[in-house]
Amino acid sequence: MLSDTTFCGVAKFLKEAELNQIRGIVGLRVGTKTYIAKNTHELKQLFKAYNTKDIVELDKNFQYITQPPIYFLPGQEEYFNALCDYFGRKPERVGNAKDFEKFKLNIDGDFRYDLRSNQRLYHPLNDDISKFIKEEKEYPERLRYEINIIKEFGYEDYFHTVKRIVDIANVNGIEIGPGRGSVVGSLLAYRMGITKINPLKYDLLFERFMNEGRRDYPDIDLDVEDTQRQNLLKLLRKEFKVVYNISAFATIPEKILKEYGTLASYLSDIPVQRTTHAAGIIISTTEIDVPLVQDTETVEWDMKDLEGLEYVKFDILGLKTLTIFKELRKYSKNIAQDISQSLYEEIDSIMSSENGKKTYKYIAAGFTDNVFQLDSSIAKQVVRDLKPNNFNELVLAISLNRPGPLRAGITKEICQLKVRKSKKYNVPVLSETYGLPIYQEQVMKIAMELAGLTSAQADELRKAIAKKDMSKIRETYEKLRNKLTELYGNEGKELSKIILTLGEYAFNKSHAVAYAHITYFMAYYKANYPKMFYDIYLRYDTTILPEVVYNLQALGYLVFPPKLKFSKVRDKEKEDIYHLPLYIAPGISVEKADNLKEMTFETFEDFVEFSGLSLSNVEALIKIGTFDEIFESRRKAIQKLRSIRSGINPELARIGGKLFGKVVQKEELKVEDDWERTQMEYDILGVAMTPPTKVDNLLAPYSLAYSLDLPFGIHVGVKAGFGTDGKSIFKIHIPDGEYTMIYPNTYEVGRLKVEYLLDEEPLKNEISKSSYLANQNGYGYEKITLPDGRSIENARPIKNGFKTVFIKD
Repeated sequence: MLSDTTFCGVAKFLKEAELNQIRGIVGLRVGTKTYIAKNTHELKQLFKAYNTKDIVELDKNFQYITQPPIYFLPGQEEYFNALCDYFGRKPERVGNAKDFEKFKLNIDGDFRYDLRSNQRLYHPLNDDISKFIKEEKEYPERLRYEINIIKEFGYEDYFHTVKRIVDIANVNGIEIGPGRGSVVGSLLAYRMGITKINPLKYDLLFERFMNEGRRDYPDIDLDVEDTQRQNLLKLLRKEFKVVYNISAFATIPEKILKEYGTLASYLSDIPVQRTTHAAGIIISTTEIDVPLVQDTETVEWDMKDLEGLEYVKFDILGLKTLTIFKELRKYSKNIAQDISQSLYEEIDSIMSSENGKKTYKYIAAGFTDNVFQLDSSIAKQVVRDLKPNNFNELVLAISLNRPGPLRAGITKEICQLKVRKSKKYNVPVLSETYGLPIYQEQVMKIAMELAGLTSAQADELRKAIAKKDMSKIRETYEKLRNKLTELYGNEGKELSKIILTLGEYAFNKSHAVAYAHITYFMAYYKANYPKMFYDIYLRYDTTILPEVVYNLQALGYLVFPPKLKFSKVRDKEKEDIYHLPLYIAPGISVEKADNLKEMTFETFEDFVEFSGLSLSNVEALIKIGTFDEIFESRRKAIQKLRSIRSGINPELARIGGKLFGKVVQKEELKVEDDWERTQMEYDILGVAMTPPTKVDNLLAPYSLAYSLDLPFGIHVGVKAGFGTDGKSIFKIHIPDGEYTMIYPNTYEVGRLKVEYLLDEEPLKNEISKSSYLANQNGYGYEKITLPDGRSIENARPIKNGFKTVFIKD
């Protein structure tokens, strides 16, 4: 018997009891009583009473026992004590199995429980997905094929429910992503408006999503703008009878588990904390019989329990990038005339424009900080190797952006194949990836189209490869290998061996295609409208502020503190100047910043009185330089603010002192040094804009090395714990002085030259000429040395895998 104060463990308990051929009895413990459910009906009534906290219902309708429960079975006491140690507490009374030697359950019941789902999905009246076949002009056969499989398994209502979710979001202006996962390969999903990508345009495979061998519900995951996810759930609760969140359970952290030695293996599966699943929800048009976490709309069971009971979950994932992407489109209507609001349909024309081509140049260089899917160090290496200049190659780059392909050397090999304009294996299915299998769909196509396997067999092969377990499909694989060998000889045999290793890096092409659309548009906005891009991005994430500063500086912008409108201060706005938005300052919301931006103030005092900001917020603005055009010294501005705070005017106090014979010392405040301003800015923002000292950098800009993540040489000056190349500022812990730096953290004293050593011949677009003048002999401070010893003076490489060394005369 399970006697617990919640129903969290009921599903697992009954499953375990069934596996061990034990009659499991479910009870709910309230105080000293354990109320017993004698059958399915009573257990569901027990759920209902539990959900409504109806104690009267419990006493009236359920039999109970008062026998105290035990917490462990014979042989488990050591595990129990370990858990008590982890939680730092122990029950007041801990019984054992001997306490039940004379116990008898005097309650009659069959104690059989059927908790299988009674969920009902949405189905619109007089609506049949077959109607889409009549409306289909381009691909009627493909659509008929998909619909037949979906109807065969009875999944129509699942599709209707997802479509209803998307329709509700669209009507209410909530952004839904272009698609996520293998559903992007479904033409029906595209025609229903569930996804926004035409799968036939990109030769995507429906069978990766669904096939005649699949017995579980397909997954249609939806991305939604993160700030609107909760709002969407509220709207769904108005539409459907039931919309419940799903529980998730955390286990003991691995680091702590190690402390328990031999007990660790047993303890590792025990849930110790309940949370809420980040995306999963249960939707039903009728009430369902499930226990809920007290005072919430969250089912007490986790995803695995619910799926085992045949509940269908829906994943709605909040995606910050979608929020930013939506805002970029909204604010770009009057700025980016070359961008249509129908982006997904018109991506080809956008990419072929001058701005579109420019976007690929920035991507190929690795200038991808804050670009969806490409902002990691690994991603920068991948795009610099692959140098995508069209959409198919961008999809490929996203698919290779993982440690597996890098470890396997696939990215480098594809780069070399691209340069040589050749293919690894001359198999038509692999033509889009330079003759190498990269996508899971390619493996399935080879299996179906070349080896004659069914879609179910091809999918089983894919799954086995992903799990690196070929034991169950050895015969299927042999059929594939033999056919490839028959068609392509030794090359086919070799390809079949490579297919076996794909578990390390094979990727879902459908997912990559959908996400590549978002990636490209984010890169497009950053490359062509960087000021707008970062204005919007910072509205939703101020933690990227250092990246914003360095990336804009790398583009040639001068980055200044936030500014306000003062009637006596002339606006000096220029194209190459970027003023950080006010909402990066602590305590100032986006809404407040927008209001202040529209206001004009006569004086500093006027601002303090009417801005609505606290004095601490105003002091923070002073320290980051917002009032530098009004006050020559930030110290004086802070003194002025404090006099306003105290209500005492220092000037009037001095005059009063003279009148009444008191001597009032005038406090002389000198203008702070630059390094002090640097410290102020860094303390408030985590990044600074005022160089702490002057330096003449004749090497690469720090901002360029940072944004590309490449080991360029940089001349820097160090003062008071801050380094600078004259424009960018960064924290550093070395003595004051002048240094030559190899990014990110190698230094030599003095102004030295640097040499970039390459182990392979660079392409023309991998060489960047220095913008600094060389001396009269044509020699500057940096040069590239090629593998054959030749040098390229006054240049630096924009590629991976070079070594930077100091040149000491």
